[in-house]
Amino acid sequence: MEENERGEHLPGGSGGVWRMRSADGTTRVHRPTGAWTPAVHELLDYLASAGLDGIPEVYGTDAAGREVLSYLPGDTLDPETEQPSAAALAAAARWLRRFHDAVADFEPTHHVWRPGEQRLARERGEIICHNDPGLYNWVVVDGEFAGMIDWDRAGPGLPLDDLAFLVWSGVPLLREIPLAEAAARIKLAAESYGGVDGKQLLDAVTHRMDLIATRWQAGIERGDPGTLALRDSGIMARHEARVAAFGGRRAALEALLS
Repeated sequence: MEENERGEHLPGGSGGVWRMRSADGTTRVHRPTGAWTPAVHELLDYLASAGLDGIPEVYGTDAAGREVLSYLPGDTLDPETEQPSAAALAAAARWLRRFHDAVADFEPTHHVWRPGEQRLARERGEIICHNDPGLYNWVVVDGEFAGMIDWDRAGPGLPLDDLAFLVWSGVPLLREIPLAEAAARIKLAAESYGGVDGKQLLDAVTHRMDLIATRWQAGIERGDPGTLALRDSGIMARHEARVAAFGGRRAALEALLS
């Protein structure tokens, strides 16, 4: 981390953020913006008005053009080396269901999201999803799930895809753990979210991993800075290796979930 006139820089895969103390003594987060920012701010404001817990509050933009959000105190976890408790995983899945229920009737007036202009396909069951609810974006306080940060990749999507990404790093499925434990945690997440079983969720994980590759390729072709940063940092290559390894474990997991 570095400290300068812009505050404390917290590195991240998409360029990082700056944590700063405002004139009133509160801690706020300043993040790079893009064409998607008005849509994301409209979403966060809508969720706040709907009473959803565990989300950052929007304060607008600063003189440098960065968005300003409230700081959610707590820790984030590294899915490569850490694992949330079963209780935290269940709580995160329940929170995701509350988010999806809260956003179900949201009709955005802004339609430019990070992947580009996208409109909801209600006939496909789409809502506005977080699209990146990985463990590194959970806020954890004393081991308990407390909220979700980094909403810049929000946009139209299927609810089950959001849940699939949550378990990808929350079980985690992105690295090898005992198969029986992984299957039990998939079932727990499915039951906590509700309306889906473990086998359906496992199928959704496979679909979601394919979707990531498609979206990243589109981001590279578009010249999206955040996506290019993910590529240049090696995150994409590591992800592809994890997906291939997961493919080798999938049949055994499916047998345990059947």
